[in-house]
Amino acid sequence: MGVEQILDMDTIKQTIKQKLLIDRLKLEDITAEEITDDLILFGEGLGLDSVEAFEVMVGMEELYGVMVEQIPADELKIHLKNVQSIAELIMASQQKGTEGL
Repeated sequence: MGVEQILDMDTIKQTIKQKLLIDRLKLEDITAEEITDDLILFGEGLGLDSVEAFEVMVGMEELYGVMVEQIPADELKIHLKNVQSIAELIMASQQKGTEGL
C-alpha cells in the first residue's frame, strides 16, 4: 500500500483538501479551492470534530501509509492543525520511509 514515488508538497495539499477532507468527510458546503493551507481544521475555522479527526488519520494511513499511533496526542494535535501541517507530516513520513533505499 506504500507510495512508490515521493509526491511534491502541492500535490499532497491538493489531495488532502479533496480526498481527505471533502470526499472522505462528505463536506458539501465548501470546495478545495476555499480551503486555504493555513485554515484551522478543528474547532474554529473549518469546524471539524474528533470523529472527523479520526477519519482524517485513517485516510492518511490509507492514502499515504502514515501511521499516527506512535505520535503523542499533543503532538498529533499540532500535526492535524491545518492542511500545511498535515502535508508536512506526510512529507516527513515519506522521507523517513525512503532513507533506507
